[in-house]
Amino acid sequence: MILKTMIGQILKKDFEQTAESIENRKSTRISHTSSLQVKDLQSGKIHNARMINYSREGVYFESDSVLNPGMQVYIGIQNSPYASLPDVLEYRRAEIMWRRKLKRSFYRFGYGVKLGSLDNKQTLKSNDIKRTKNSRKHSRKPYKQSTMFSTQNGIFEGTTKNISSSGVFVTSKKAFEIGQTLTLALQYKDGKNVKINGEIVWTNEEGFGLKFLSVD
Repeated sequence: MILKTMIGQILKKDFEQTAESIENRKSTRISHTSSLQVKDLQSGKIHNARMINYSREGVYFESDSVLNPGMQVYIGIQNSPYASLPDVLEYRRAEIMWRRKLKRSFYRFGYGVKLGSLDNKQTLKSNDIKRTKNSRKHSRKPYKQSTMFSTQNGIFEGTTKNISSSGVFVTSKKAFEIGQTLTLALQYKDGKNVKINGEIVWTNEEGFGLKFLSVD
């Protein structure tokens, strides 16, 4: 009888906590796996992460980096579920609400993030998003070709995967950062190489998305 009473109390407590959690969470969380770039607004350091799910108010992601609750960050969401068009890189200001150490995950920590409203800095970034959305009006076509590109740090090899009139996706064994500029060599129809200057607008585990800026 005592055991049944204890179990009943535990189940009641769990039910009340679950009900309270559901009530406090204003919108349903939806599973969505995507690469994230998390930038610490104070130090400027960029951390790699993976988004696991999201709601209207926030995001849950996992990372090996140590980020403290209360930290103000700027996140770049590749293939953002908040965007009206598919495969869009979107930038959002956010606050780290909690951190949890993970035992059964590829990453060390899990994070709950509350999304903030757009500020002036994000408005500048949102212009990039608009350009990205507009660029996706030009269809991407498969374009697999070995290529070479140069940055301030040297010359590197990669392979193009797809291309549009506004940009190209390049796979690379070396990691690069969003905002880096480089010069990419692409082979034209007559066999000649064309040098294109571009800016990296998003990255993932395979490589990076390059936005065309000018042609030499």
